[in-house]
Amino acid sequence: MFDSLQAAAPPREVPLSAAEVRSWIVRMLTLDDDASTDERLAQITVLEALKGAAAAAQAGLTVAVYDQQRGADQARGIAQADTARCVGARVALARRESPHRGSRHLGLAQALVEELPCTYGALRRGEISEWRAVIVAQETACTTRQIRATVDQDIAEDLARVSDRRARALAGGRTAELDAASVVAKRSRAVASRRVSVRPAPDGMAILTAVLPCADAISAYVALQRAAEERTHVPTENRSRGQQVADLLIERLTGREVGTGYDVRINLVMDTGSLLAGGNTPARLDGYGPITADLARELVTDADKTTLRRLFTTPHDTDLVRMETTARTYTGLLRELITLRDEVCRTPYCDAPIRHIDHIQPHAAGGPTSYNNGQGLCANCNYTKEHPDWQPAITTRPPLLPGQKPRRDTRLEQHFRKLIDIKILTDGPHLIQRN
Repeated sequence: MFDSLQAAAPPREVPLSAAEVRSWIVRMLTLDDDASTDERLAQITVLEALKGAAAAAQAGLTVAVYDQQRGADQARGIAQADTARCVGARVALARRESPHRGSRHLGLAQALVEELPCTYGALRRGEISEWRAVIVAQETACTTRQIRATVDQDIAEDLARVSDRRARALAGGRTAELDAASVVAKRSRAVASRRVSVRPAPDGMAILTAVLPCADAISAYVALQRAAEERTHVPTENRSRGQQVADLLIERLTGREVGTGYDVRINLVMDTGSLLAGGNTPARLDGYGPITADLARELVTDADKTTLRRLFTTPHDTDLVRMETTARTYTGLLRELITLRDEVCRTPYCDAPIRHIDHIQPHAAGGPTSYNNGQGLCANCNYTKEHPDWQPAITTRPPLLPGQKPRRDTRLEQHFRKLIDIKILTDGPHLIQRN
């Protein structure tokens, strides 16, 4: 299959078009059912190399997009940071990823193309993965351009033959040898970036993450382990070690025993049938996402000192969606309602926390300050849409609250959605923001 694929490719000096690359996807949908195990393994190897080469091609294209955009923006007096934000967002849409990831892709592409030629070459040849290239870029980001190029050259021969962990050790170790001061400064910046975050996990669970200096993290972990060890000798203790450590963490952070109620405010969005009539429509927990109706009722029942904000909705309730104000900005209950409705930034593929509530149709263009014309955005995405080359296009309605039934698209809406989808496929999503 891949021999014929390579034979059909255009000569090396002829640039590939998007249509030609897309044809490869169609070709790869058909696999040889009679191929031997060795042939199938060979195809896996070639496909892995193709992934690396494709990542390198994406990097080169990303830099070209940035250079073209920067040339246009300089003539208009637009700051370099705004150019980078705009290009990062456009790359993110093209790759179906968050704007944050898009900015990271832009940074990696610039580092590879402009400062890490050996690593970039290995990626273009399919000898390393994109993640291996990321590792080299991360470990050398703290030093000067000249030292970075030296490290890149020194580790080039080994880069394709070692594991990811060893590659990090090679790049980081050589950087420390040549520029120890920059590594020390990098560590200081890392300490300044310590933080705590939470993200959803399956089955009503969540992952609480703390990024801390290594000594502090190990100290906290050992303290929890020791406290759990003391409880192991209690005759009535029937929890596993992992459960004990997790429960101790909650007790020490909140000052309460696990399962004895909550002393924080929880925003719970659910329909009346799920709360009062034992319905099964999922609710939404602010800061987490969808939860089952039985878990929502359990939270309400177990509430102790909790201030539980319950926003009731019914399938036919239109009062909420008609909320409107004559003010220019979103404030008060309307702002809070849109935040609860959208949960995270409305930009496609962006799951960042909402920081701004802004108009979909700009206020200056006659857009009302209303529930339907409001959208929750992270700060980065809200600033991005102010770029003159960024033109939002609305193709979906606001998210539904629990219990609300979706309305079928009109024929006109279906027609325009197809047109925009075709635009994305043929020209790329350079001016399209799907809300």
